[in-house]
Amino acid sequence: MLQPQEEGASPLMRWAVPSQDGSEHIALSVTAGETLVFVGPNGAGKSALSFWLSVNKGGSPAPTIRVIAHRRIWLSSAGVEMTTSQRTQHAANFALWDSEPSSRITVVADEQRSAKVLYDLLAKVNARNALAAGRYDRGEVAAADDGVEESLLAKLERVFAAAGMALRFRVTDMGGFDAVTEAGTAYPISQMSDGEKGAFLLASEALLAPPGSVLLIDEPERHLHRSISSDFIVALTLERPDAGFVLFTHDLDLLGKLDPTSTTVCTVSAVSWNGQEPSGWAIRMEDGKLDVPDSVRQAILGGRSKLLFVEGEVSSLDFALYRLLFPDRTVVPCGGGDGVKQAVAGLDDSESFHWVDGRGVLDGDARSADEVAAMAAKKILVLPVNEVENLYYLSWIVDAVAEHQGMTLGEDGALMAADARAAALTSLNDQNIKHLASENAIKVLRQHAMAQLPAANELMRAGPTVNINLESTFRTQEADLRDCINGADYDGVVERFSVRSSGFLTALAKRLRFLNHADYEKAVRARLRSAPELLDRLRTVVGDLP
Repeated sequence: MLQPQEEGASPLMRWAVPSQDGSEHIALSVTAGETLVFVGPNGAGKSALSFWLSVNKGGSPAPTIRVIAHRRIWLSSAGVEMTTSQRTQHAANFALWDSEPSSRITVVADEQRSAKVLYDLLAKVNARNALAAGRYDRGEVAAADDGVEESLLAKLERVFAAAGMALRFRVTDMGGFDAVTEAGTAYPISQMSDGEKGAFLLASEALLAPPGSVLLIDEPERHLHRSISSDFIVALTLERPDAGFVLFTHDLDLLGKLDPTSTTVCTVSAVSWNGQEPSGWAIRMEDGKLDVPDSVRQAILGGRSKLLFVEGEVSSLDFALYRLLFPDRTVVPCGGGDGVKQAVAGLDDSESFHWVDGRGVLDGDARSADEVAAMAAKKILVLPVNEVENLYYLSWIVDAVAEHQGMTLGEDGALMAADARAAALTSLNDQNIKHLASENAIKVLRQHAMAQLPAANELMRAGPTVNINLESTFRTQEADLRDCINGADYDGVVERFSVRSSGFLTALAKRLRFLNHADYEKAVRARLRSAPELLDRLRTVVGDLP
């Protein structure tokens, strides 16, 4: 139950909501200046609860204003299109229609509802202006406490300004409403954007509510852009400290911006039905006041959005292969390895402000076991091969493609695979060997150099030069590569060296009767899609994301 804002303050409304299993009732209340927020997944019964709260007021005399989620934003003109008698009749009809259970999903006479808001707004503005004008005509000196309220249009403008919408509003000579931009351009409010019209009608309805009202607003963010909706609703609640707000929302930003000392968040997870009538709800009152609890985030958004940051571009082999390996994640190419690290670290550092699970994958790049472990601690997986493209050329994948190719061509697939691997190793001449060894050596040198860079506080105490000791591993890399070739250790070469920088890939692809290595790689992806056991095996080789 919400705690009163002031000592001794009485709630505007109390409810005893039936629980889903019918065993008990959930006590809820809202006091002036406080906000009760309900969140939950679609289908959990939030709209049904909004209707139930509006018709089960427990004898409270507080006026109840219910703004329905599926409201429309009709403004056929900028002026009032109903008479006083029509307004009275429509108000009675609206109250009757909104008391029907079908109002959860159907809005009757939505165009007339918008017309009623404009009628009431114009009447309120005119009454206030007439009072002020009468005192001026009588020669009275206006004072702050002379009983002339601030114009509702000024309040509207303040709410709009809080959301970054710099519009003023004025009544025209013909009794319509104009919107006025900062540059002074005026146009009828019927020509505002859908978002502006939605904001105008919602704010007007809330500001026009009688003193001490309870406002039940289903999806206040509807029709509003996410960048402005939360600030708009917060500003609206501040303009009505005499009212109690009950919000049903999916907007996490709104939860984060409401005053935690006067806000209670409840998660609605399920509803039970008796025929067409809701009979009870599963509601949990959240303990957290300052941060949005994970349970609330999940109720609003479902499971975390899963992103996988990888090296390369959308058009690269990395992207196509990663989408196969991690189908439950959205793959986001970041160019180089630094981009991957920065993206993952940035999400991790701001975890409380979003609902995204970001992980990363980096090429092996001759990294040491210590660096692999360090990357894992930062939610980044290091591949067990030098570069992601090398996964296409693991010997057992070559065997699988060769088997299929042999069946197509009427040849022995096993012999084709063995011949292709031998040709790939033979393609590595002395120049290729030195080049591949130097590429690995450079990667190792870069990693060692970065590890030896002094921290900022150490640089302050250091002299004009910084000494870094680096030992070249070129000869060691060259010897290892030659040992792999001489020992026919095909997988040793594929796993540890950047074979794309040689004729290795083309030699293998052509022995398997492909025009080039790009066609071979397409064939690999096709085999992985059609043979789940191969894809599962490759996932095992790659490993799980940390």
